[in-house]
Amino acid sequence: MPEDLVKEGEKILLWGGPDANFLTEYRVGKAVHSHRGILYLPEELRWGEGLVSSTGRVFYVIRPSNADFILRLKRKTNIFYPKDIGLVLLYTNFSPFSRVIEVGSGSGAMTVFLSNLLVPPGKLFSYDNNPEHQKTAKENLKNFGKPENVIFRLRDVYVCGFVERDVDIVIVDVSEPWKVVPHAYRSLKDGGFLVFASPNIEQVKEMREVMAKFGFVAMKTVEILMREWQIRDVGCRPEHEMRGHTLFYSFGRKTKTQKDAT
Repeated sequence: MPEDLVKEGEKILLWGGPDANFLTEYRVGKAVHSHRGILYLPEELRWGEGLVSSTGRVFYVIRPSNADFILRLKRKTNIFYPKDIGLVLLYTNFSPFSRVIEVGSGSGAMTVFLSNLLVPPGKLFSYDNNPEHQKTAKENLKNFGKPENVIFRLRDVYVCGFVERDVDIVIVDVSEPWKVVPHAYRSLKDGGFLVFASPNIEQVKEMREVMAKFGFVAMKTVEILMREWQIRDVGCRPEHEMRGHTLFYSFGRKTKTQKDAT
């Protein structure tokens, strides 16, 4: 099959402009309904091809980005936003072969993203104590990710900790992250990365104090503010609305010596 042909079952983004873009699965003859008309997906659909809807609107067939998937997830909880997810990759040693634990499956944004990057023996272990949250995460993973790269565990990690040892990264997104630190310390490789996301700076302060007691070093806390711009012939300007504060992201690295840990 030529490389420019879309494969049956692949996800495509039909781009008809900022006010009309739709993520769907390619099936020959499928009808895609929109407020800009109906599109019928033909045989031998090509990437970059323009399709004309029943109302005359042109939609281009383009490859979805990771952000396109994340922003369309079914949500039961807040999610990791695209502007923040890349931070986790940059400030850790993540690779496609990493073994990663996430605490708080939530709606599965991080789950979906990492699953698409991992390859065996890389694996994501996703923990949550809420079966409804994990059900939503599993549905989103099935629709947008690679389920074969993820193992879900329904477990209260505050009390029971983790099953895995010698993991590369632990990512924590729960309300009392400091309760996870002892378990993360035991499960991480020496030099491994602990990452936590918190909406409030008070949570950050308490978490970092506990991490310091366990000998985590090179700690860093950041937030990302992102604003798009309108680019036009005359009068380029920033958008009125922007994605401001979502979460504080903090990072630390495990050392061999616990300073005051029990």
